[in-house]
Amino acid sequence: MSEIVVASNTGPLVSAFQCGRIDLLRRYFVAIHIPETVLLELRRHGAGNAANQLVREGLFVVERLGPDEIVQAEHLAKQIAASKFAKVKDYATHIAEAEAIVMMQRVGSQVARLLLEEKAAREVATSLRLPLSGFVGILLSACQDGILTAEETRSLLQDCRRQGTHYSEALIADTYRRCIEMRRR
Repeated sequence: MSEIVVASNTGPLVSAFQCGRIDLLRRYFVAIHIPETVLLELRRHGAGNAANQLVREGLFVVERLGPDEIVQAEHLAKQIAASKFAKVKDYATHIAEAEAIVMMQRVGSQVARLLLEEKAAREVATSLRLPLSGFVGILLSACQDGILTAEETRSLLQDCRRQGTHYSEALIADTYRRCIEMRRR
């Protein structure tokens, strides 16, 4: 069991639920801080019962943002929507990602990294010098630790894609290649 504490947006958590690998969250993280908005999004994605269980277990730590942080998150959501990588230009759809970034800035000294999937949100978080990872990073750790094979990793990402997560074929192929390289070492 790792002692790593992270903050997260919805995407990496949805991927773990989609492919049935919540066990990897438990294995690699002692706590995952999420804004309330992320919990609501998980419920909309059909993962409400499982997410509530992880809150009861203490793996998910739900954070409430203050009024100033909400204003800051709205500003960041507008930056995310304006990114050349943003597929959706309505800033309201980026509030959860922005809140996760704001929350990470608040709890940063306690938290090792921020889990984000969307490229536009990652661009904004990188500009703020926040350490990042995502579901692919979790899978790569599992591959490196011998928990998953390269084939299993590719299959899990394909499962997520079939359920609506936007993992490109290039990303899946690159992750597969990286897993093979890790296993050779």
